[in-house]
Amino acid sequence: MREGVTPSKLNKEIFLLVALALTTSGVFVFTRTMAAREQQMEVRIARIWYEQGRGYMASGNIEKAIEAFRRSTAGTRYNRNYALALADALAVGNHNAEAQQLLLRLREADPENAEVNIYLARLASRQGEISDAVRYYQNALYGRWTDSRIDVRRRQLRIELIHFLLAHQERNLASSELLILETELPDLAPSWIEAAKLYIEAGNIQHALKDYSEASLLDSHNVEALTGAGETSFQLGDYRKAKQYLKASLDLDPQSEKARQLLSITEMVLADDPLTPHLTAEERQRRLIPDFARTLQRLENCLNQNLNSKNSAGLQSLKAEALAMEPTLNRPEHLPDSDKVGAGMGLIFRMQKAASDSCGEPSAPDQALILIGLQHNGARL
Repeated sequence: MREGVTPSKLNKEIFLLVALALTTSGVFVFTRTMAAREQQMEVRIARIWYEQGRGYMASGNIEKAIEAFRRSTAGTRYNRNYALALADALAVGNHNAEAQQLLLRLREADPENAEVNIYLARLASRQGEISDAVRYYQNALYGRWTDSRIDVRRRQLRIELIHFLLAHQERNLASSELLILETELPDLAPSWIEAAKLYIEAGNIQHALKDYSEASLLDSHNVEALTGAGETSFQLGDYRKAKQYLKASLDLDPQSEKARQLLSITEMVLADDPLTPHLTAEERQRRLIPDFARTLQRLENCLNQNLNSKNSAGLQSLKAEALAMEPTLNRPEHLPDSDKVGAGMGLIFRMQKAASDSCGEPSAPDQALILIGLQHNGARL
């Protein structure tokens, strides 16, 4: 015990120290509690502004939405969802530079965040910045996703990228993305049909047929898949396969006029082609003669419409060539050989093309004869 300090005085000092400690602790707890309540209040207010901003966006009041989202981010600067909502509203309101700056700050803090990269990709696409848009789309696709439906959302984003590339005539890049997309498709016919349509837009009919065929295998009663497979087979000149798919489609949907017309032309091509392999000489002649007669008649009708036009000389020349050839084809005692049949079909093709160029669209039977000519290399027959 210190000299001159009594026990009662010491107890009083200890009491004062304890009281001071308790007071300090109470003030600290009170201050901390008040700070937490203030923070909670800021969060609630920010949430209210955020919800108001969403309401303004839904009603098309973009400037009010921007102001509401600004207020929502003022007290909660690290709420990424609020910041992304503000960036989206700024972009919709054509405040592109400010939206980009905000998004770039968010990306700097978290470069692999998929959502931030998606917003940057869409902003760049709106501004027509193709290379930047593709880069941000790629960053998003291979970035970090927090969505529980990651596979679905990533597939949807890749389709969005493909649409963007096709809209800007980047068909090679779009085809590369389509090849990746195929590895991600579920075993559902609509997904493969969507991919097939994208391939058609990319100019890859062969791959479109593959995906339509896959869709028809997944769902043999899917009319769109069967019709698509029939149309693409038709475009590729595989008329036997086209007939198979189109018949199956019409069995399920007899009211489809487009499928019916395509099937009709397809059957004409198969029935009228004298150069089909394994035909007898008699069958070749039986097909060639009406093909030739029909085409010559069309040429003469067209010529009558163009007597005084500059096309008349070309049509007259083809008619003279046809009249010279016609007797050599129609001799039962001397059936035309394959070379003569080929020459006849070559002339048919040239007459049909000339008539189409001078007198408009061919009828279905004439269109079938043009397709037969194209199938056998047209004018080189």
